[in-house]
Amino acid sequence: MLKPFNYTRVMITSFWTAVFITAAVWLITGWPLVMLECIKFGAVTALVVIGLGLVLRLFLWFRLRSEDRRIRRIMYEQGVTPEILGIMLKRVNKAAEPSRKAEAQLDLASYLSEGCCYERSFEILGQIDPRELSESSKEEYFNIYVYTNLMAGDVSAARSIYNSARYFFDRARMRSSPMPVLHTLGALEYAEGDYLRAENYFTQALAYAVGKAARCDCEMFLSLCYLKTGRLQYAVRAAKTAAKDATTVYQRRSIEGLRAQLEQAAAGA
Repeated sequence: MLKPFNYTRVMITSFWTAVFITAAVWLITGWPLVMLECIKFGAVTALVVIGLGLVLRLFLWFRLRSEDRRIRRIMYEQGVTPEILGIMLKRVNKAAEPSRKAEAQLDLASYLSEGCCYERSFEILGQIDPRELSESSKEEYFNIYVYTNLMAGDVSAARSIYNSARYFFDRARMRSSPMPVLHTLGALEYAEGDYLRAENYFTQALAYAVGKAARCDCEMFLSLCYLKTGRLQYAVRAAKTAAKDATTVYQRRSIEGLRAQLEQAAAGA
């Protein structure tokens, strides 16, 4: 994540700095002060500074996107590797401001959770001060905490965190892209045995899902919900769709386990 760039402040600061420096140099050297020329120089300097800033940010943006693409490729082929952890930890260590460090730690915790490194994810989550996060990131923070507990098998802890942070979940559901929190709520209901309620959440989440990975997560859980409620044909269909959308090694492994359950259910039907 790039640090926010205040173009107006940078332009004004550059302009007046250049004006005052130019005026001071002219006065020191004994040249007659021409204010119009100082203003012109200040304007040119401000434009140059803004242009250089844009070029630098564009370069950093492309580098981050390149890293993100590499991370996604590694996640698909190998999962969480030392290389991915190295990239994410480097982002954490390079963050000078507490808020930016907290955001980088949150990204790292998310990857660790996705990679089934639950203890390590809890460790990173425990290092984050939620007060340093943006409002949307606070919602993501509690969402990851609940989901990681569910995947680690601690359903009571997941429910306890959800109950204490319900405000953030309710607010996240009002956003334009509530898929992650709807998916987590579905997983919570599924873990507690309310498969129809879980199916409702996963159906809503699928409607908001953007990208194959998000759709795959929803489709796999929907297949499980169908299986638990005796709709084997629907379960098989959802599993096949999920297999087409799998984008990480973990999703492919989960689909193999899901297929085994479906085959067992079909054999016993």
